[in-house]
Amino acid sequence: MAWDEWEQLKADAVQRHTTHLQINSASPDGGYSKAAGGPTVTGGLRSEKAAWVAAGEGVADQRKRLSKGLTALTNGQKGIGENEGCATAAAQGAVHTSWNNYVKTLGEKCQGLQQILEKTGSELLTTDEAVRDELNKLKTKYQDTPAAGGHAEGR
Repeated sequence: MAWDEWEQLKADAVQRHTTHLQINSASPDGGYSKAAGGPTVTGGLRSEKAAWVAAGEGVADQRKRLSKGLTALTNGQKGIGENEGCATAAAQGAVHTSWNNYVKTLGEKCQGLQQILEKTGSELLTTDEAVRDELNKLKTKYQDTPAAGGHAEGR
């Protein structure tokens, strides 16, 4: 083989591979090829229900732990008694109320996330956009508030 012929073969190979990458199951327009036999809603991506169920169970477990923590927080607060005349007890009462509300809201958020994960697992043909929309609704409903206290402003 002559050097010129070798150079031409290399140039041809580079030209073939730089124009575009074609995955056999993908259509040239970027969609999923129906001829490949995969579902069109998911673009052929396969997902296992067990993974979604496990994720939902993990969130449910976190919610149970939050509930136990909330119970311990409430039980611990009972020993303080009345706040009158004690600035520290009054401040601690305010912190307790804030944390109580936060943990309750976080539990509700976990419940919402668990429901989304379980629903996605049972309806595996749900589109990414539909799942994203549900997660965005949850995010909007339970937006975190700015942290209260602990700022060193004016010191």
